[in-house]
Formats: sequence, structure tokens, C-alpha cells
Amino acid sequence: MTVDWNLDGRVMVNWRNCDWQPFPDRRNLGWYPIRSSSRPDNGFYLMNIPSDKPAPRFGSTVREEFIVLDGSLVDSDGLELVAGDFVSYDPGTIHHAEARGGCTLLAYMTGNFVGRGDPVNLADARKVANWKTADFEPYPGLPETGNPLMWHDIRGNPDTAEGFYIVYFSPGAFSAAHEHTGYEEFTILDGNLTDSDGTTYRIGDCVSLPPGSIHSSWTETGCITAGMINGPFRTLAKDVTLPSPPDS
Repeated sequence: MTVDWNLDGRVMVNWRNCDWQPFPDRRNLGWYPIRSSSRPDNGFYLMNIPSDKPAPRFGSTVREEFIVLDGSLVDSDGLELVAGDFVSYDPGTIHHAEARGGCTLLAYMTGNFVGRGDPVNLADARKVANWKTADFEPYPGLPETGNPLMWHDIRGNPDTAEGFYIVYFSPGAFSAAHEHTGYEEFTILDGNLTDSDGTTYRIGDCVSLPPGSIHSSWTETGCITAGMINGPFRTLAKDVTLPSPPDS
């Protein structure tokens, strides 16, 4: 049985050549909203912090997660977060950070944030892993219709695939055909990944797929991606296939 892939509403930008805009309420910072309202407390976006400028102070109900794409950021407790770091804070964590040499972040925010409050003990509220040195283990719960994939769990649900984690595709690997009930958002950190419509995502590409997206993806070279999954995905039946791209 063949089911049409659906990638309508996809947004894609490469962080290395995006058109920076003034960050809301902080015009000395830059941002690029990939999926966001007019405020940065909900969404998926790029942030550019110039040298010696403080990042916004986050707290309240926000779940704050980001990847340091370039440069470094010094957190409230003095920990330096460097390029390649995945960072996840517990909801309600209040902290502030400074980019002494400048940095670029890919941020995933949910909730509402405030700019007040005292920083907490970040060692208890923050998880950090760097994709360049992370250990990978088999991705749990994959169907027979996909190749074995590997992941490094930062905040992931092995039953629903929701959360924030690093995924490794070995050369030639592909994901099973599946449908997303929430947003799937990711960036390519190494290698490349080809989607059902023939689009190839390359290093630096940041992608947002809306709820209702149906696809599978594969890689010839192997790749490492950052997964930010909001809502469980539904794996399609074993006998379901997706049509080939029009130009194949």
C-alpha cells in the first residue's frame, strides 16, 4: 500500500547564511524565528549573541533547550558551554549567561518566561552533552520497517519519541515511514539526510516540520542530527511505502 508523503508547511534555513532580525525587546541581539510567535518564549529559532552581550534571563514556566552552534556561552555558575553542546534546563530554571566571544544558538522554548529572579543551582537543573563526544545506543522501539538507528538521550521518551536528543544514522540507514502528531524540528550537525520529496538537508540546515507531516528519510553518507520532537509520532504499517520523489 502506498501513502502520499506530506511535507507541506516545512520551513528550512541554514544558520550560516540566515537573515538576522532584532531580537524582541533586546535589539542588541539577533534572532531568526523558524517557528515562533512575536515573542521568543515559545518556538524554535536561531539566536545570535554578539561578543560580551548577555543573553535574556529565562525562568517561570519555560522549558529551555538549545544547541551551541558556534562560539561559546558562559552560564550563571561559570560553566562554559561550547560549540556542539546540547543544553536542557528543567522548567522554571532561572539563569543568565554571557557570550564573551559571541555565539550562535538554536533554541527550543515552551512556556512563558520572565526576566526576574535569582539563578538556581544549575548543576541540579541542567543537562549538557556534546554531540562530538556523546556515546550512542540503539534507538528504542523502532519498527522492522526502518534500519537500526542510534541515539543519545538528553530528554527523550523512548515510547513516543518525544523530547530532545541526538540521533546517529549510519551510512545507508533510513527511518521508517511515519506521521508526526506534533512538530518535528531538527538540524544537521554532520553528513546529510534526504527526505521523501528528494530534498537533501546538509550541515547547518535547521528544519521545522508541522503536525501532520508524513515522511521517511535516508542518508548515503551517514549523519548526525539534533531532534526536537513535540508530540508522539505514528509509525505507518509495515506494508506502507511512500512514493519516490518526482525527479527520481
